[in-house]
Amino acid sequence: MTMHVSLPKELEIMVHDHVKSGMYQSVSEVVREALRSYFKGKDSFTDDQIGWIRREIGHRLEDVKSGRAKLMDADRYFDEADKRLSKKK
Repeated sequence: MTMHVSLPKELEIMVHDHVKSGMYQSVSEVVREALRSYFKGKDSFTDDQIGWIRREIGHRLEDVKSGRAKLMDADRYFDEADKRLSKKK
């Protein structure tokens, strides 16, 4: 598949610098690697993010599992919050 993409001058220079360095054989290799890295990062959490999630919601999940708390549908929660906030105006 062939695709033509326009890049800002700064990115174009960076791509060509990587090819000139010998790290990559072609501009296409640089772009493919950059896109793989970009999409991999978008689909995964960092260790710090996972730690934060565990600290912030881990105990809440245990409360739900034990029956001390129950889950609420997010749409319902925000609808109720909107109602409460609109009454304060």
